[in-house]
Amino acid sequence: MPVSLFPELTRRHWLKGAAAAVLAPQIAPAAERGSETWVLLSDTHIAADATAIARGHCMAENLDRCVSQITRLAQKPFGVLINGDCAFKDGQAEDYATLVKRLEPLREHRIQVHATLGNHDHRDHFRTALTNADDIRRMEQKHVEILSSALVNWILLDSLDQTDHTPGVLGNAQLGWLDRTLRQHGNRPTVVMVHHNPAPSDPKGPTPANPATTKPKNTGLTDTDELLRILAQYPNVRALLYGHTHTWRASVDEKTGIHLINLPPVGYPFSEDRPAGWVLAQIDKAGMTLELHALNPNHPEHRHTVHVDWAKA
Repeated sequence: MPVSLFPELTRRHWLKGAAAAVLAPQIAPAAERGSETWVLLSDTHIAADATAIARGHCMAENLDRCVSQITRLAQKPFGVLINGDCAFKDGQAEDYATLVKRLEPLREHRIQVHATLGNHDHRDHFRTALTNADDIRRMEQKHVEILSSALVNWILLDSLDQTDHTPGVLGNAQLGWLDRTLRQHGNRPTVVMVHHNPAPSDPKGPTPANPATTKPKNTGLTDTDELLRILAQYPNVRALLYGHTHTWRASVDEKTGIHLINLPPVGYPFSEDRPAGWVLAQIDKAGMTLELHALNPNHPEHRHTVHVDWAKA
C-alpha cells in the first residue's frame, strides 16, 4: 500500500500501513466541525543530493518550503498526500532517504503522510525505505489504499509500470480491486488519486479506413478508458486527481461529469510560466475546494481555487 507516515509510531516504524485504524481517532472532530483540511503534493522528485538542481529548481529546497508552509497552517491537516514521482529519476534508495529527512518536520507536527508511486519511483527501493514487513498489502504487485474520513473517501492507485519509463498502467488486477472497493464504499463522496494523467483513446487515431493516420504516443495512463468506465458507474466518485505533467489545471470529463484535477509539481515545472507548489483541499458536506499555493507568491495563479460540488451537475 502507499507509504503511510504516522506520528504516534516509533522512529523505526513511523512509516506504516494501518491507515484506517490510525486515522479514526483524528477524524472524529471533523464531524463536529463539519470540515476537513488535506494537503496535496505531487512530483517532488527528490534526489539523494539535497542540493541537486533540475530545470533551475532545487527540488529539496522546494519541498522544504512546502513543508514549512504546511506546518504553519491554522488548521492542522488530516493528512498530506504525495501523488507519485517521489524520487528524482530512477528511484535510488538514497533518494528516499533524503525524502524521509525532508518530511521529518511533518512527523514532528504529528501530520500523517501518504504517497503513491510514479514512473520515476522504484517499487522495491520504495518499499525497503518506507514500509515495514508487517504492513498489510491489499495487492502484492501494486500499492493501493483507501483512506476514509468522516466526509470523504480517498482512493490511492498505483500507475507505475516500469521505472524511468514514461507511460503508466493500472492493469486488470488493480482495476478489479478498484471496482470492488468502490462497490463496498459508496457511503460518502470519493476522490481517486493516481500519478499518471488520464489519456483517453483518440477517436481520430488510426482506423482501417485511414491506416496512415499517426496516433500520438501515449505518455500518460494507457488504460484510461477502462478506468473511466469503472468510475462512471459510481455517482459518489466526484474527482480524479493526477500529476505527471508538471502543471496545474482543472477540467470536467464530458462523459462522466468527474472533475479532472492536475496537481502542480513540487520539484519543478516543465515550463517556467507554470507554477510549482502545493494544493490545500478544504472539504465539507457540500464539496471540496482546492486552492493552489504557488511557491512564487507573485504567480498569477497563486491562490487560484477550483470547487468540486459533491452533487452531480
